[in-house]
Amino acid sequence: MIDVLIKKQLLILFFGCLCGSIAAQNYLGLNIDNDLYFGSDRYYSSGIFLEYGFHRKVKSDSIDNKHFLSKHWTLGQEINTPSLHKTTYKKDMDYPYSGWLFLRYVEERYKNPDFGFGWGVTFGISGAEASLAKKMQNTYHIVVLNLEELSWSFSIPQAFHINAQTSFSSGINIRQNIKFVQHSYFELGTFRTGAKTRFGFQWGNLQGLPFFGHRLEKIMRGFALFTGTILEYKYHDYSLTGSLFKNNSPFDFEMKRFTNTLQAGIIIHQNPWRLQLLFNSISKNIDEQQYKRHPFLNITLSRVF
Repeated sequence: MIDVLIKKQLLILFFGCLCGSIAAQNYLGLNIDNDLYFGSDRYYSSGIFLEYGFHRKVKSDSIDNKHFLSKHWTLGQEINTPSLHKTTYKKDMDYPYSGWLFLRYVEERYKNPDFGFGWGVTFGISGAEASLAKKMQNTYHIVVLNLEELSWSFSIPQAFHINAQTSFSSGINIRQNIKFVQHSYFELGTFRTGAKTRFGFQWGNLQGLPFFGHRLEKIMRGFALFTGTILEYKYHDYSLTGSLFKNNSPFDFEMKRFTNTLQAGIIIHQNPWRLQLLFNSISKNIDEQQYKRHPFLNITLSRVF
């Protein structure tokens, strides 16, 4: 009799966990930034991000109102390089060599698909060797592109970093399938401190805010277009000028406090796959940059399961 009760309890527990996993939407994605598509290889040269997360409905209060809860993990690497790759002379470099390897956790709560907020924390390490930036970039240049390796003669130094961030997103319908969308973001920590807002117009049959992270509140087949801009204020960026508290950068660059990025892109949902192509054109981060703007393309491919 006891064995039967134990077996029933185990079955209830198993199917409870199974139903819980089915009720939650999970995703796995690969997110890549690169400027080689435009025939350049400089400044913010590369970003590679492995992403995983899940989404579910949870109770908001005692009367069974619900909201959307999602949790996201990102393992990422960012690489910056000057426009002259082979030079070993610091005076000829118009941008710092720097690498940044990090792990980020973000939690987001949405009252509905068009309104929500989030918070997160990031841990990581900078430095050409510690972040694997020098090895990754030179291996890619030699093996894949059949080019000479970059000099990496000077780089932003190695350090451990911790950052906290918070965000707020919303969308307002203008007319059928067209809405004004915005995503505001504040970050504080040893690696980056500043604020930015991203806004523009979204058009298409996808509901919610699909361009603001992996939104799973409404999963449907279709597409959405986006055109807009990012306005950013930088109080400090370790990847550009080194530490805020001590002068540890080998470069003597003047960082621009205000920058803007022009964006245009498309997202296509074909269950269970999601593809995003997003063009970016960013203004100068450093006064000494030889080129006024820098284009790069973001490609994101993810699968819901």
